[in-house]
Amino acid sequence: MDKNKKVKGIEKIVVFLNLSIFVFMAFAQDIKISGGKTLSELLNSNSLVTVILKNSGAKDVNLELVETHDQYLAFETERGDRITYRLDQISEIIVQSEKKERPTLQISPGVTLRTEDKLTVERAWTRLDEIFKSSEGNQDLKVECAVLLVLHGSQEALEYLQKLIDSNEITTQLVSARGMYLTGNQVPTALLRSGLEHGNRSVRIQSAILSGLVGYRDGIPSLMNMLQDRSGEISGPSARALAYLGVREIIPKLLEMLLSQNEEKSESAVYALVTLGGEDIREQLLQMIPRLEGMAKYRAVKALFYLKEPQGKAMLSQLYDEQITLRPEIALVLAKEQEWKSQQFLRARLTRRENPTDVNFIYRAKAITALYQGGDPTVLPKYQELMREGSPNVRKEICYLIFKLGDKNLLKILPSSIESRDIEVAFESCRAAVGVTLPAYRERYIRLRGEL
Repeated sequence: MDKNKKVKGIEKIVVFLNLSIFVFMAFAQDIKISGGKTLSELLNSNSLVTVILKNSGAKDVNLELVETHDQYLAFETERGDRITYRLDQISEIIVQSEKKERPTLQISPGVTLRTEDKLTVERAWTRLDEIFKSSEGNQDLKVECAVLLVLHGSQEALEYLQKLIDSNEITTQLVSARGMYLTGNQVPTALLRSGLEHGNRSVRIQSAILSGLVGYRDGIPSLMNMLQDRSGEISGPSARALAYLGVREIIPKLLEMLLSQNEEKSESAVYALVTLGGEDIREQLLQMIPRLEGMAKYRAVKALFYLKEPQGKAMLSQLYDEQITLRPEIALVLAKEQEWKSQQFLRARLTRRENPTDVNFIYRAKAITALYQGGDPTVLPKYQELMREGSPNVRKEICYLIFKLGDKNLLKILPSSIESRDIEVAFESCRAAVGVTLPAYRERYIRLRGEL
């Protein structure tokens, strides 16, 4: 009797092992191996391999296969760490002929990434280097790449920025100075002084923005003159710059600009008022609002909202009810605050059939972002739909929205666009990916753009 039990037990073990081998082989057969070796030949052979993952296309390089199991493979990294991948995660294993360079991730304290996300960020750094080296005909793009690569420790990229700033052409110098600001390096004050006094409007505008961002207080007299310019193209940037410098004497002028029909001028006034802050501004806005209507009233209320005025959210909600034409814009603000009717408005907009124009697609992307910020992760697949259907401009805007969020949970959306043949789409995808690990850069860039 005992002998029969033992025999049956052994039979069960054999069946189980055979089944395990069958399951392993079924999944293993789906894995493409490039390089002329089998899994059994790679096992403990000290051969270096690259693992390519199915869903993201992310690559993990310089691994050694050390264990095979029925549902997963175990590898050893260069540092001797053990890492496992399920068989159904792997699309291909490439046998390397030599060791590959692997960028060192500079991750800020408090930021943790899953293995797959680390691979996405590593690929983004490699792609940035590729774009940097192939963008001789696009100086602005090359500078943008150089900025990020400097933050990643590239001496070549830093020398490139320095070479531009040492040139004799002021527009080229300012492009590089902008890059220096984004890397956290110093901007020459002599360049800012020359720029603020220059006869070219574009040069003065760029110099004004940088003067405020880097704290160039000697430029205040020039900026005050620019603030009086009738053109929002000049008065707007100077208003933001003076607000960065804490010049509160401009408050009356900002309140006047708030009423302008020129969008650049009035939106810059909102930004400058919020940047300066203070009880005096809140009181003056509250006194103005009953006399205002339309866009002027909306901008004043929006400024109060961002100044964290207790009545701000309720006032925006009331405007949402009263001003049908402003409803789409107000909904984007309030949905982030989990305001139900605004969230419902955006959800309804996302289910509605609309002409596939860039304007409509970009609004949908902003609606998805607002809903996600308001606590609804179920909308995330709609990002991917827009990435597939939208034009390069739409895809770039989505990447920028992801960049601003700096949310590691969104990294899974980016791998395919990092490999895009459209270089500008690829760059924005890379910036979004590495931006998760560079919060200081992300903050500087958003300040440069003057966005609340």
